[in-house]
Amino acid sequence: MTPNTIVQYWNTSKLPDDISTLVDTWKVHNPSMKHKLFSYEDASAFISQHYDSEIQELFKIAALPAMQSDIFRVAYCLKMGGLYVDCGIKCKAPVAPLLSSEALFLVRKWHGGIMNGAIGCRAGHPALERIWNRIVQNLKERNSNDVWRLTGPLSFNQMVESGEFESSLNVVEQASTKPYFDIVNELEHKKKHWSKEQEKQSVFSDELDDKKASTPHQISSANSSAEVNSEAKTNLVAIKDDLEASSCEVVISGGFEKEHVSRVIINVSNIVLSSRTVNRFPIILNKRGNRTEVEFYAPKPHRHFPLRQFVTSGNNGVTDYMLLMVEQTENNAFYKLSATDQADLITILMQLHIAFSKQRFVFDNNVSESNVGDIETWCQAIEALITSLTEAKTKETSSKPVSTISKITVKKLALVASNNAVDNELALCGQAIIEGGSQPEAFNVRISADSTVSKVLSVSVDNLNLKPREAELVHAISNTLHKTNCNSITLGYALERWYYALQSFVK
Repeated sequence: MTPNTIVQYWNTSKLPDDISTLVDTWKVHNPSMKHKLFSYEDASAFISQHYDSEIQELFKIAALPAMQSDIFRVAYCLKMGGLYVDCGIKCKAPVAPLLSSEALFLVRKWHGGIMNGAIGCRAGHPALERIWNRIVQNLKERNSNDVWRLTGPLSFNQMVESGEFESSLNVVEQASTKPYFDIVNELEHKKKHWSKEQEKQSVFSDELDDKKASTPHQISSANSSAEVNSEAKTNLVAIKDDLEASSCEVVISGGFEKEHVSRVIINVSNIVLSSRTVNRFPIILNKRGNRTEVEFYAPKPHRHFPLRQFVTSGNNGVTDYMLLMVEQTENNAFYKLSATDQADLITILMQLHIAFSKQRFVFDNNVSESNVGDIETWCQAIEALITSLTEAKTKETSSKPVSTISKITVKKLALVASNNAVDNELALCGQAIIEGGSQPEAFNVRISADSTVSKVLSVSVDNLNLKPREAELVHAISNTLHKTNCNSITLGYALERWYYALQSFVK
């Protein structure tokens, strides 16, 4: 049955004036469809009527209105069918043409991600059921303090990207929905966005009285061990969000605890870095009073080293070692590392911290906590080190002049016809000037992406001088896309989509 009910949610019974105006547009333009507006109390009653006590409790502990809305919209559409739309969306025309009896209607935003602000389907749709099961599991496990990951669009994107339900989906590009409805961004309630609220508190109401307001030792701007500037805080949170689901393997293989110094030796596998996953490697943490250090030994044959560059700090009589700390001393290797290596080191420590705080580690034979000291104390030490290194990296980066030795500037860019003429290939020609070069370098480049242009799969550059510096060239191309001469060529996907795919590829 084709959905014939428009469903919306607002956490209070009285709507703000700007929201009330937008809600009315759905009634005006869709007189043949039923319209239901649920408050928090209405939603709670609906869930109590149609779901068991466990689901009722999961809805009850959702602390933020955005999270409540996320849960309710999927719960309603799965049970009753209908079209759910956010209250911050303005209707411009009847929406019935977008809906069908079999397909799950979703919207892909201009940047390539699936939004959950518009959901249309029949009751019991299997794709929506998959999303619902994932949301319920996330809430049970409390595997994040991020609404977007717990109950929001992440589950929708994962379902779509799986390809399992492709034949029963109607994923419409945001540009194609413009004749029917528009997202309104300039609204009063958006000045206090849920993404900012979750940085200050737990998203679970039964944890709000907990002073830590999150998982013990969770790294956040609210509980950092040292004062950091706002840019460092932002970087820290961004890294953590990406690594929350890290599956690295941590084995504590040795160490000691003495009065003035403690050491823990760790073997780590499946660490995810900026451009790769690193195989097993050893890392050593030293505690000297209030200071924590990171130590690597010179890589031996067949031993993986996680960073791109080994900076020698000294020799212990057996092998060279690399000592990383926050203090700016003559031999401190941290300040000699590239910005990429600094970021990768912080990423390693973030994944170690998550593993320690969530007890995702094992002790090697004949090693126990009695050997290395309290794991909780090590967790706190790693947290303080991450915070300090993040601040140091930010200061260091911001104080360094930008090097232009290897800079590539794309001066001219135009679309050229693809031999294959497929939607997931971008064919470009252009001219690039290498810093220090006297003449522009002409090039042709073909960029292939997945079927939805969410991920770049390959890049082919024909200029031999530019080929070794492919990443720089791609970055320069992405920043120049908005000036591209299209030569009357029609693309299957907008250049904005390609821009974000290229940016992700470079990162």
